Amino acid sequence: MLRSISAVLFLCLSSSAAWAQEASQPPAPGDSAREDWTLARLPEHDAVVAAIGFTSGLNLIARCQGGVYDLMINGLPDAPKNQPTRELGIQVGDEGESKTTVWTVGSQRTMAFSRIPALVARDLAEGGKLQVVIPADRPGGPRTRYVMDVEPSSQAIAETLTACGRPVIDPREERADQIEGNGQDGLPAAVMWRTMPRPTFPESVRGRSPRMGYVVLSCVAEDDGGLTECVTESEQPPGYHLGLAVQRSLPRARLKL
Repeated sequence: MLRSISAVLFLCLSSSAAWAQEASQPPAPGDSAREDWTLARLPEHDAVVAAIGFTSGLNLIARCQGGVYDLMINGLPDAPKNQPTRELGIQVGDEGESKTTVWTVGSQRTMAFSRIPALVARDLAEGGKLQVVIPADRPGGPRTRYVMDVEPSSQAIAETLTACGRPVIDPREERADQIEGNGQDGLPAAVMWRTMPRPTFPESVRGRSPRMGYVVLSCVAEDDGGLTECVTESEQPPGYHLGLAVQRSLPRARLKL
């Protein structure tokens, strides 16, 4: 049985845990007009950007810049101080449930960056009713829910994915029996390491090295626990080849499924 798995592999002893943002305000009203993505090609910045804004104050930006793929959302309620991540539920269309994924809080506390940007962007490209849910911070507490309408236009997002060499349809997801992981710290709950990867920290860049960082990988887990077809979904800080360093350590790693 094949599984498609995403995981965060930290390159330092210190790690940050996922958390749920406090949602004390009532649900935001839905946007009455259906919005569409705007595409901008910015060769002077080596970037292709798709953006969409809503009257609720939320803005979504899918961006390929310098070969790095990002998905950002801003206009959120402020994230609490000293919390590096937040969870957001995203639901596209009227059917099914929202998918809760982990986002890294930006320098502006109203902004967040998806840890699995290409996976979430592919869902957004489907269009229709879009719901963004900020979970409650305690059992029985209130949530904040935004409801918007998006034109089912995948071209703008497809161009951002293609510019970064990312497939519009991931063949790994098409073949997988299960898809696990949401950008959380460590492995998905149902999976354990039998043999952990041991990456070698990369060389410094222009004399500088990060003190800590994270890499989010998506891989196909084979029946023997081996990891194949791994892709770096996101890494922080960028520019230090952390994802490449982790991928090089994976051939000997094994999962206990």
